[in-house]
Parts: sequence; structure tokens; C-alpha cells
Amino acid sequence: MSQIWVISETQTGLLELVAHAKGVAQGDSVVAWAFSTEAAQAVSKQGADQVIEFTGAKRPEDCVPVLIERAGAEMPAAILCGSTKRSKEIAARLAAAFDTALINEAFNLQHNGQSFEAERYIYGGLCVAHEVVDSAPFMAVMVAKTVEALAEGTACPIETAAVSESKVQLIELRPNQSTSNLGDASVVVCVGRGVAKQEDIELARRLSSKLGGELGCTRPVAEDLHWMAEENYIGISGQMVKPTVYIGIGVSGQIQHVSGIRDSKMIISIEKNENAPIIEASDYALVGDLYQILPALLNALGA
Repeated sequence: MSQIWVISETQTGLLELVAHAKGVAQGDSVVAWAFSTEAAQAVSKQGADQVIEFTGAKRPEDCVPVLIERAGAEMPAAILCGSTKRSKEIAARLAAAFDTALINEAFNLQHNGQSFEAERYIYGGLCVAHEVVDSAPFMAVMVAKTVEALAEGTACPIETAAVSESKVQLIELRPNQSTSNLGDASVVVCVGRGVAKQEDIELARRLSSKLGGELGCTRPVAEDLHWMAEENYIGISGQMVKPTVYIGIGVSGQIQHVSGIRDSKMIISIEKNENAPIIEASDYALVGDLYQILPALLNALGA
């Protein structure tokens, strides 16, 4: 029986990849490679046919030699990787080792006979490329939050794979100081260039706090103005979000940004330009001056 491998250093990503793999498996078994006991136990009950937990790894990248050796022996039909920076590095190194094609930021995965097909955005999200690969193993980095994790069921066996000592010496680990959790937030409030001053972001922060959400921004607010950290910007090259409610404040809605919010269940915008692209992408649009609308909204919410 052929196999489809899924690899991600995050539990959420691994569960999503299993759902992708199950959607295209044609009698193939789904093998999940986990980087923690918690992830291994979770994925063993949510769709994987086999789970392998790495042991002894100080960094996810240290596991690449084990993956290359085992893939060379078992030759899986496909290897799907998560969209984090480290998973992308693992994917690139595996693709180079097997001299096979790699589709980056893929979605709408299909399996037709001996070939796999997927789509991905190109030209900053302006177009969708449909790509077909018949080389083996098929490899893709899958876009996050495009499928839901499978329901729990009977747990499959978990085995371990020991990782040799890395040639890279780990000197220090520093905790991430970020408090942002945009990817898992059910409500996301986003500020754009329509906000005139950095201190005015506090209005949006009050709204997100009242709604129990997270505050994000567009790329120019982070990279050009440096009003917020770069890890907070939303878009095709930043955070991809899928909240229940997205509220854009002074966001014009360029395609690169809309690509990052397109899977939101409800999009609400506050924008003075009635012809801004965000208006067309919105389920509800408040056209007007955000400096009049936002204080009134905060007052109505008691924020």
C-alpha cells in the first residue's frame, strides 16, 4: 500500500494536513510525522493511519536526514508539509534530495491516477495557477486554514524515530514575546492606512478587546510606518486568518490583503471610499469617516 506523508511542527498544522491527505487518498495510508507527544496523540485519533514521533530532536530541521532515509526506502506517493517557515525549509530540503517538484502555498489538492494537481496564487494573489505534477514523490506546502481537522475516532499506533545529534549547536532558546494569536482568533480587527496616527490604533484595540478578538494590520502599517510588529500584518505574504468575524478599519482592501482574509465567515469594513476593493469583498460595509463611526460603535458597545 502506498503512503501519503504529512509533516508539520505544529499540532494544528498536522491535523489540517491529515484532512488534506484523507481527501485525496485513493487507498493510500496517511502517515503523520509529529514533533511532540501531544501532537502525536492528537493526530493518532484524528485521521492518521500511522503516526511517527521524532525523539531527540532539538530543532525540526534536524529530522530531515531521517525523513530522507525513510522516504528513500518507502517512496511515499506524496509528502505534504505545513506552511510555517520551518516546515517550508524541511519541504525544500526533501524536494532537493529527491529532485522532485514542489508546489508552494498550495490549495484545492486533487489526485488523478498517477498525478497530483493543486492550485496556488501567483502575482500577489491576482491570479490562480493550476499545476499538475506527475513526478514522485509529489510534494506540496499546503496553505493553512483551508480545511477543518477531522473528527476524533479510534487511535492508530504511534511509533518513534530517533534523531541523531545535530551538527548545529543550540546555544540559547528565547521565548517569543508576541502576544498575537491572529491565526486562532474568532474575531479579528484590522487597521489600515486610513488610520491617521499611530495613537489612533488604540480605538481599534479597544474594539478588539471588547469583542474578545485579536488586533492585526495591513502590511504598510507594519512595514512602512512601523506602527505595529510585522508579525501582526495580514495578507498573502503575512498572516492568513479565518475568523468568524473580520472587521477592517480604514483598510482599502488590496488583493494581497484580501487573499489573507478571504476565508473569514463574515467580513465587515469601515471605509470612507465607497469604491475601495474592501467594500466589494465585505458582507457588511460602513461607508464613512472611521473617526465618526468607530467612536459611536465603541459607545454603543460600552467599550
